[in-house]
Amino acid sequence: MTEPARRAFPVRVAAIDAGSNAIRFVVADFAAPDSYTIVHKLREPIRLGHRVFTDGDLDDETMARAVAAFRVFRRKIDGLGVERFRAVATSATREASNRDRFLDTVHAESDIVLEPISGAEEARLVHRAVRSRVDLSRGRWILADLGGGSVEISVVDETGILWSESYRLGTVRLLETLAAAAGCHESLRAWVRHQLQALIIPPPRAYRGPTAFAATGGNIVAIAKLAVGYLDPLKPATMPTSRLDAVIHMLTSMTVTERIRELALRPDRADVILPAAMVYRYLAQFVHAEHIVVPRVGVKEGVLLETAAGAATTPTDVCVSAGSRGQECRQGPG
Repeated sequence: MTEPARRAFPVRVAAIDAGSNAIRFVVADFAAPDSYTIVHKLREPIRLGHRVFTDGDLDDETMARAVAAFRVFRRKIDGLGVERFRAVATSATREASNRDRFLDTVHAESDIVLEPISGAEEARLVHRAVRSRVDLSRGRWILADLGGGSVEISVVDETGILWSESYRLGTVRLLETLAAAAGCHESLRAWVRHQLQALIIPPPRAYRGPTAFAATGGNIVAIAKLAVGYLDPLKPATMPTSRLDAVIHMLTSMTVTERIRELALRPDRADVILPAAMVYRYLAQFVHAEHIVVPRVGVKEGVLLETAAGAATTPTDVCVSAGSRGQECRQGPG
């Protein structure tokens, strides 16, 4: 008599995305591989990219705040009965010269293995998240995921990723390198335009033109809210590029303090939202997109989906034992 298959669902999983501008923690209950409900989420405004993109290392104060956040995440994981989780870190951590000390301290203080991932892995996780929300079956798409330290640009269709590249061009990096180059450039717009020259994207004729352009990242959601008002949390938003132009014009006319006071933006969003809008506008113009689809998902949702999918496999294939604390997923299935 064969042993009955292990019951994979429902399962409670968590994802941690240690980005360059903030660290995000989310817990979700999965009824099926692509069907989940958010149970708890937390965003810690810890800018890991501070100093990394100019000095090359994480400063002690930033690391201490991040480690404290991971201790909170561990308590949440234990208290909420999370069965599986994965923690990933993006450009700021993978580029930091002292990243090993940071990763070791996080593990020692929280018993969480924080995994630096490549830009290619970021793009793959974003694609995984987007295809759970957007129908990619009709033609080809450009996906652009803009973070604090990098931007991942992919050409995709229903079969998968056809082309992808990660560029060291993110919002925190743009602001901090501009500050370091004070006096060399007259404006943020000029600096962004100068940095965008490094982007090499296949021209539309090379892939017969995408049917649409989708953008991910926290900034594009904030921009879309300013551009079109209410966003349905269960559906992707569609933003005309003309509305993006209007948002850029508005943001350019305001100081960071005014954006916080009048637009109710968080301080760590108010300073990076304008360079983000400029980058998204450049990309939309390059691919001749009249609208930008905003799926409202990103790396953390990709991590959630793959961690849940791993529940249907043998645990040792994708996870390491975390004792009574569940299983910690270091790498999801490919």
